[in-house]
Amino acid sequence: MWNGVELAGKSLGVVGFGRIGQQVARRAIGLGMTVVAYDPFVGSDRFRELGVERAETLDALLAASDVVTLHSPLNDETHCLIDRETIARMRDGARLVNAARGALVDEDALVEALRSGKLAGAALDVFSAEPYEGPLLELDQVVVTPHLAASTDEAQDRAGLIVAEQVVAALDGGIVSNAVNIPVVDQADLEVLGPFIPLAALLGRIAVALAGARPHRVAVAAYGPLSEYDTRLLTAAALNGAFQEWVDQVVNVVNAPLIAAERGIEVVEERNRASRDYTNTVEVTIVSEGEEATVSGTTIGPEPRLFLGGALGFGIDLEIGPHMVFIRYADQPGVIGRVGSMFGEAGVNIANMAVSRTKEGGEALMVFSIDTTPTEELVQTLHDVGFDDVRFVELG
Repeated sequence: MWNGVELAGKSLGVVGFGRIGQQVARRAIGLGMTVVAYDPFVGSDRFRELGVERAETLDALLAASDVVTLHSPLNDETHCLIDRETIARMRDGARLVNAARGALVDEDALVEALRSGKLAGAALDVFSAEPYEGPLLELDQVVVTPHLAASTDEAQDRAGLIVAEQVVAALDGGIVSNAVNIPVVDQADLEVLGPFIPLAALLGRIAVALAGARPHRVAVAAYGPLSEYDTRLLTAAALNGAFQEWVDQVVNVVNAPLIAAERGIEVVEERNRASRDYTNTVEVTIVSEGEEATVSGTTIGPEPRLFLGGALGFGIDLEIGPHMVFIRYADQPGVIGRVGSMFGEAGVNIANMAVSRTKEGGEALMVFSIDTTPTEELVQTLHDVGFDDVRFVELG
């Protein structure tokens, strides 16, 4: 008589908590398992987001798991990761799953553990030498598959589609989500975050331009339901935008966090479930030499359109354009008309404009997008008539 065991109520230990390990954890949680994972290269936030307990050491994971599944890369440190010593630290009657790399397991030690009853079973898709013809095939406690991995019709079709999508994303300036060293973000999260990634990059560029100097601190905050997702890509995108004009090397979402670390720039990531003005908001704050600039924005519509929601402490509702102008001034009658006339006389068309103020007669901020880069004569004219705090931000 063949008897199995239920998964519900059992504990699963995931060794290697990258993309595949996280997918396995999700499915195990759905089956009612308690999941503990070990990966020293994944931040604590990711464990909390998925409802997975973080094991500080491999030994702690082995001692806590009814089933251990391997999802680590193979290198000098992980070769024969599961050997006689580590098996001895596993629970009596535990089970081992290896669909990652065959050489992660000392197969002779595994045979001994299965024959002695230390381990109740093993499921193996990979072996140290393939095709495998050793004693593991003779044991009833072992389930083997011939390194199937993604060898299904559906998986092969999906792989081709993913490759095509990633090429299009790279050529279109988007996020190549499967790039090496990019933050690993679940596809479901990426679908929600996707429209906000270019927004975060633009906000980073605007904030640096308003601060007017090399950043010393970059804070990226997500507000609203957006904050419940993995927002690391938003931070990387904001850094990418912030560094475009201030470092002497090519910057992208892959190397932007590294550049920040190398140059001693503090990076802060914040999340807040409450959002005051919009359903979801991204906010970027740049602190430089004696200056601080905060800008925020959101996305609107199915396209989506990228909107500036706030700047320098003022509420602003304006679609972001390739050429932006920020003018801070004392609130008084006639300023808007005078500025409009100066741009019109210079042959520069104003596409959109928004104005905000602290109070009547207080400080005001005028923000608008223009169709072309302003001329040097127009810039000088603005300064000559008393607009000292004028910032032109090129985003095209």
